[in-house]
Amino acid sequence: MLFGNKKKSAKYIVDVHCHIMPRIDDGSRNMTETIKMLKIAESEGITHMIATPHFKSGHHNATPQKISELINAVNDAASTLRINMNLYQGNEILYFEDMCSYIDSGKISRMNGTNHILVAHIERYACMVADIDNIREIKHMGAQIQVNASSITGSMGKDIKKFVHRLLKEELVDYVGTDAHRCEHSRIPKMKECTQLLYKKYDEAYVDSILYGNAFDRLLTDTNTLKENR
Repeated sequence: MLFGNKKKSAKYIVDVHCHIMPRIDDGSRNMTETIKMLKIAESEGITHMIATPHFKSGHHNATPQKISELINAVNDAASTLRINMNLYQGNEILYFEDMCSYIDSGKISRMNGTNHILVAHIERYACMVADIDNIREIKHMGAQIQVNASSITGSMGKDIKKFVHRLLKEELVDYVGTDAHRCEHSRIPKMKECTQLLYKKYDEAYVDSILYGNAFDRLLTDTNTLKENR
């Protein structure tokens, strides 16, 4: 397909990066805000979310057990309110020297228990933005690339938007996340504008893959029934 499909909408959307768990980082401040964020996400077409609270060396980080407990509590609250959302566990890691030993010892949450971890949105790293060859190199080494929906739509500025769309044109992006922190203002779980723009500009199959296909295949290993139906 040479041109995008302006009328296409995603059957599923997996938000692989959000701060929706209450009171464990600089994201949601309480369960009430978490529920509001879930409702916004559902209205934006998001069907699956991987909760990725920050993990920073030297900080008081929530343990994987604590994150799991919160996900269960949020799932229960969402079910009671009939919010249709699938939640999974992860961390957003700020890279540090001993990171691998922390992962191996179970102190950091992998993405839904897979062998994948999140070291966050590539467009925030100045060394990557300065030279796209760095991204090509780590991609060749096996890294997978996540960008934020707000960067695609231009909310983070024209230069970042231009850079991210260059990545998209080369099909270097693997996942899109909201990086949502709040239920109001600029850091909310918005995805609808982003998905419309992606389908308008890029190959439909590629957009499907970065919105949900890659996540289903690599991260959400218990979604085989969904994969069979897509």
